Amino acid sequence: MRKTFWLLGVAAVIATLVSCNRNTKSGPAVYELEVYKTQEVLVNAEDRGGRYGRTLPADLWDADGKDVLVFLVNDKEQYYDLETGKKISDVGKPAEATMPLDTNKTFKLQLASGNEKLWTEINPYNENNEVQVSLEYDMTNDVYWGGISYDFQYYGETLHTLVLTDKDLNYLGEIYNAVWPWFSNGRILVNIEPVNDSIVKVNYLKLTKTERDYKEYIDSCRADLEKKYKDWEEYKENNSPENSPLIGLVKPEADRIYKVLAFYCKDEISDGDRMVIDSLLVNNKVVEHAPIYLVVSADNEEAAAAYVKKNGLDCFSKIVFDTEGIAKTDAGQDNPRFIRVEDGLITTDTVYNTEDLCKKMFPRLFGEGEFTRYYYDEEYGGLIVGVDYNITFGQN
Repeated sequence: MRKTFWLLGVAAVIATLVSCNRNTKSGPAVYELEVYKTQEVLVNAEDRGGRYGRTLPADLWDADGKDVLVFLVNDKEQYYDLETGKKISDVGKPAEATMPLDTNKTFKLQLASGNEKLWTEINPYNENNEVQVSLEYDMTNDVYWGGISYDFQYYGETLHTLVLTDKDLNYLGEIYNAVWPWFSNGRILVNIEPVNDSIVKVNYLKLTKTERDYKEYIDSCRADLEKKYKDWEEYKENNSPENSPLIGLVKPEADRIYKVLAFYCKDEISDGDRMVIDSLLVNNKVVEHAPIYLVVSADNEEAAAAYVKKNGLDCFSKIVFDTEGIAKTDAGQDNPRFIRVEDGLITTDTVYNTEDLCKKMFPRLFGEGEFTRYYYDEEYGGLIVGVDYNITFGQN
């Protein structure tokens, strides 16, 4: 009996400690943002892009309890109910998804402590070395989240951190280079993955708290940032104008940033080359006036000239013949090569397979940044760089 009372007493003490621990304010934790469900939305023919393009959603609404994707088509809104994946006409009044108070609060972040380089145009520092973050509410997890971006010119690629706070705006933690949420309507977080010109895949994101050690996690993130910086510095050194023969192929007089598209002459043109050439011809005025250059690699000038004429590329003036094999690669000559040069440094050099042309290469060739595209205005008589959510790379 005495032993039984002793065990009950120990159990009571443990229960009390657990209860106190639950009520004690915990420090920052390591969170993860994972894809827990995917759904495909079939966009109607009148709402989507052409052969080589696509229409991407512009927003996500909570409309009378429905999760609605919003597309902008010819400056008009088109709506798709995510529950059914089908187009709807009446969405009701969209609920306000933003936080009902000022969220432009400054935070002292672990991964923005002054040692790391932020994209300061978006995330300005103040005199206390804090960063300003605009937050959105996620009612599912009862947290607020916002994003900071690191300087891609310093690290060589796009990197970011999601910042998490509780309802009292107390800092909870950061998720380094996570899946980036495209949209939130307060109820769900999603990002978008275009499948083809007809289908958009919606990835639903789930926020979970892990048991990982927070300090070790932050240290590993900081180490990764440091490695990316060192790798980028090494890459720039190896691809400096003195070390890269590719830079010598095209020497524009005024373009600080320009793009090069390289083809290798073959007896039979590949599907990838054909798709790229079709898109170049359809957008011939954009290509002619934008900082876009074509390189045709062949054994001799006669073969290069024949390739250009056979495929209708002789309408372009900015073509360079490569007879020394500089633009050839070991990745297989059935695929076109895309090169981006900025301030005399190669920042992108990729050989694309056919499946990745529309999704990856065309946006990088015809535009600068997300949703920003080149287009030629007939009345204006020149090239315009602007926002166009409905860019079509395969038709006029």
